[in-house]
Amino acid sequence: SGKAVGRVTWLGGVIASMSGVALCLLSAGLLGIQIPLAKLSYMDGADPIALAMLRCIGAALPFLIWAKVKGISLAVPRDAWPGLLTIAGATTAISYGYLGALGRIPASLTALLFYLYPLIVLVIAAIHARELPGIRRLGIFTLAFAGLALVFGPTLQDLDPIGVGLGLLAAVGAAVYFFVVPPLTKRVSSLLLMGWSNALVGLLFIPGMLLLDGGFPQQIGGWSAFWAAATVYAIGMALTYPALARTGSVKAAMLYNFEPLTIIVLSALLLGDVMTTIQYVGGAAVLISLVLASARSAEDVLPD
Repeated sequence: SGKAVGRVTWLGGVIASMSGVALCLLSAGLLGIQIPLAKLSYMDGADPIALAMLRCIGAALPFLIWAKVKGISLAVPRDAWPGLLTIAGATTAISYGYLGALGRIPASLTALLFYLYPLIVLVIAAIHARELPGIRRLGIFTLAFAGLALVFGPTLQDLDPIGVGLGLLAAVGAAVYFFVVPPLTKRVSSLLLMGWSNALVGLLFIPGMLLLDGGFPQQIGGWSAFWAAATVYAIGMALTYPALARTGSVKAAMLYNFEPLTIIVLSALLLGDVMTTIQYVGGAAVLISLVLASARSAEDVLPD
């Protein structure tokens, strides 16, 4: 309808007017919001695989419809398929790796291993540029990771090597995602990429759903949290495309450290988790690193 098209146009205008830094922080915040919402649905009987599958399939259709409304062909150019499949594979690695690690090692260690991905992005960018990262940028990344170590406070006893490997797989998947998206969005509509990549990832979750006999929420409150988590995930992931395109892989990876801070704060508000003094100190360190990364003075000559 005309009203629907008007809303889509308005939303597109809002996104177009936002800076890369603002988009990164908004996207990271939304992706962080989905975690405590997902936990609320799990408490009502939902399974992580079921949520991952339905949030992807549920996100694919709106993005493809949006693309059609804007007059974009739904056919993926032949030369874009390798990139699209890489995005789908990276997203699947993140989900299966993270969920698999949670079943074998403590959640705090899983989270810390996953948030190694900004450092992996920094290393890959340095190798690609054949140039060491600037001291300022290296210091900012190190400060952020040290802050996250304090926030999560991982337990290192009785480590399962498979669990550690799965956590690292998720981190590598995230790093690959951050590198593939920016150049691909210069050639292909981000709406098309979001639509088809989510459709592919949703299909890849079906075997896991069948093998693990994934369950769904039992009550209205659980379903509300379930779909709320799926909705903010879809919006947050959609914003990663313009965010990465405007900010670049390295700086964006740094700014996405805002996601775990959002998780910690909302978990305290919604789930009653209690933060310790050490966690507050770690959170402050991450916030300082985000401010430094956002500042123009934090730029160095290392290209993304």
